[in-house]
Amino acid sequence: MAGLILREGRAVANDDYQMNRRLGVAAVLVATTGMGLSGLLTRGATRVDFFGAELVGGESVGAFMTVGRMVMGLALFVALLLATGKGGLFRRTRLTPAIALGGLLSGVSFAFYMVAALLTTLANAVFLIYTGPLFCTLLARVFRKEPISRFQGMCLGAVFVGMLLTSGLVSFDEAGLTVGSLLGAASEGYPLQGLGNAMGLLSGVLYGVSLFCNGYRKDCDSTVRGVWNFLFASAGSLAVAVAMTGAWPLGEVTLAPVNWAFAVALWVICGPVGMGCLLVAGRNLPAVEYATISYWECVVSLAASALVFAEPLSAATLVGGALIIAGGALPALSVLRAPAAQPDAAVAPASTPAPAEAELDLDFDPRGA
Repeated sequence: MAGLILREGRAVANDDYQMNRRLGVAAVLVATTGMGLSGLLTRGATRVDFFGAELVGGESVGAFMTVGRMVMGLALFVALLLATGKGGLFRRTRLTPAIALGGLLSGVSFAFYMVAALLTTLANAVFLIYTGPLFCTLLARVFRKEPISRFQGMCLGAVFVGMLLTSGLVSFDEAGLTVGSLLGAASEGYPLQGLGNAMGLLSGVLYGVSLFCNGYRKDCDSTVRGVWNFLFASAGSLAVAVAMTGAWPLGEVTLAPVNWAFAVALWVICGPVGMGCLLVAGRNLPAVEYATISYWECVVSLAASALVFAEPLSAATLVGGALIIAGGALPALSVLRAPAAQPDAAVAPASTPAPAEAELDLDFDPRGA
């Protein structure tokens, strides 16, 4: 994000840009609402009957819908690259494994997420992919030796317990706690719910690894990285879609006009519209506020699950989802409540960046989280 720097929990603009927080909040709410509706839109694009279980093709059709979303994101960033005259910078930028893997794994992650949204409840799918920051933090601790405070450790533990409850590995009722099998779970209307939960969890793991990779090469221009990221994300999601056709052949896919309408809405809302709003939000909000509000996506998916599809929400799912949201949002809220750093301590000389300084490159993550 051009000119936006996060120093010791507060955002400042190194080009004297004045952030408009109202605009930023509105933009991130629009973006995360659209992202939260991605599961609903995917079902509308892939089901013969919106409220039925029959699909227009094999379950792999959900992964193919992800390809369209990533291609639309790629088109947006290519347009930005050309509009800002950064073609030469793009050619001069060195492509490294971190950039390639960050994009590739994000595409694979969201392909699994879209298929999970067809096989399990929307609530389970979105809660499980939001375990990604947990795995990213653990990887950063192991490989980059980033410290984890006691409070952060408690939040990570909350996300882990939430993952166990949401995935069905652990459940509870009047009889007490029950440890089950991830793949063995099933419910009315979702005979492959266990497999859907497993794919949702896998999407969270891959999303976390993608976020970890995106933590490298902060020197790379965000628009240039966005092009590379969506290019590799498109390739990764296409690879998953093609591979899935081995288990779930597409067959003869016939999309009715209503399916096409939902598909176009998915690609546009979660592509140019969503990403455009995230660019505006990242420009006008401090990183901690941005991260906290982004959990609105979980609320939207939960509402779609309960109100539109009347999907049963067990106590374990609700408790697990609450733990995941709390474990992810509380660290950001704690930064907001921390006392502001002194101006002379916050700004380090240009030649020696402060340890807490990190360029806010939120726009090169296809999900924007």
